[in-house]
Amino acid sequence: MKLISHLSSIALLAAVKFALAQNETFLAGLLSTLNETGASSLSGLASQLNSSDQGRSLLTALSNGDPYALFAPNDTAFSNAPSSAFTNIDNFIAYHLVTGNFSGVNTSYANTTLGRTFLNDSQLVQLEGNQSQVLAWAFRTDHVTVLNQPMDTIVTNTTSFGNITINVIDHILTFPGTFEQTVASNNDAFGGISSALGNVSAPFFNASTGQTTNTSVFSVVNNGLHGFTLFAPNSTAVAAIASDLASLESNTTLLEIVLKNHLINGTSAYSPELVGTNFTSASGEVFSSSINSTGQYVTSGGQTALIVQPDVLLSNGVVHVIDRVLLNTNEDAGAASSAAASATSAATQSTTETRPIGFAQTASLAAASGATTETASSSTGSTSTGSASTGSTSTGSTSTGSTSTSSTSTTTGSTNTGSTTAGSTTSGSTTTGSTTTSASAGARAFSPYLAQIVSISTTLVGVMMGGIFTVA
Repeated sequence: MKLISHLSSIALLAAVKFALAQNETFLAGLLSTLNETGASSLSGLASQLNSSDQGRSLLTALSNGDPYALFAPNDTAFSNAPSSAFTNIDNFIAYHLVTGNFSGVNTSYANTTLGRTFLNDSQLVQLEGNQSQVLAWAFRTDHVTVLNQPMDTIVTNTTSFGNITINVIDHILTFPGTFEQTVASNNDAFGGISSALGNVSAPFFNASTGQTTNTSVFSVVNNGLHGFTLFAPNSTAVAAIASDLASLESNTTLLEIVLKNHLINGTSAYSPELVGTNFTSASGEVFSSSINSTGQYVTSGGQTALIVQPDVLLSNGVVHVIDRVLLNTNEDAGAASSAAASATSAATQSTTETRPIGFAQTASLAAASGATTETASSSTGSTSTGSASTGSTSTGSTSTGSTSTSSTSTTTGSTNTGSTTAGSTTSGSTTTGSTTTSASAGARAFSPYLAQIVSISTTLVGVMMGGIFTVA
């Protein structure tokens, strides 16, 4: 037995040494490619991956031959970044790495492409089923833009190393924050919202302790929810039905039903996943979605709204800003309970993403002109326009990391035309036509609609807390 144990130890040690050597060889090639593309600062960070368990696991995964996309900040991006961004190198690199093959996937904003990253630190990500965080990007104007970033972050060049597509970007990526942090980054629009959320309390059931406590909405939103989707009407939408909302305030039961019909409990449903799939709201009503050349729509109880800002990522869920309040007063408690149970069960089944999130639902969709109209407060389509059939027509799909040509898109106001892929590769060579010296205010990836999300958040989230959320 001792001999067998000794031999097993020798074999294990040999396997570890082989894996380390393989990692070193792979890493050397990757670092060389990064240096050649103007990302030598990232190369310097990546050279340290083999010194930690998390880093070694990352390298082992990357060298297995499966397709990945690396969003590589250039040297200028590093020089402009705060030193605090690099306190945890493994997490930093993990959020810049996306699993899957994105070749041939093209989307023009407001349609987005989303991929699952390697970032799964529980201090930074609290999605359902302990899933890793996602990254969203889209083709805007004449370049691919990474969304949900404080600065316009564009793909300036693309090349490849083996199984990895390397998209060079002009800023480092920041992790999605909590609802509180998202509000704080837009103080001009959200003045006083943090204190307002802190002053609103509601019953909150914690499945871990089996106790229900009166908890501030501020704490629940930031620390309690693990996976949710919120369709948040913008300020224009709320103002349009101010009188209706005033009358609902005297009927708290009905108001709660309406507000819960803006929420999917226990599931982070990103915009490409909405098409072709019906989801159930926290009030038990069906959400359906459709896409046409004017945008993506969501419908509940015969009420249809345009999604004007999709996929606002949070550490524990996702928000889609819509241009209309969904005044659905119907409720099905049984369906809501069943949907919540199904979401909990589905969250425990881990899968490895090998392509864009929602790809199966949107891959076959094609817009008539490849154009997408982004309208902040338009009511176009709010009746039923573009929503008669779920998952029928589409506006293209996004892309980085595929065969490329220079952009042919133009932007007039808020209408994006064309969906030619920018910043892609041909077997290890860099492409042209994707470098942009500066981004215009009209192409900001983070605003303007994010600044409208919290227009009714205090009331919306406060009412929704009562008895419908749990912490696993």
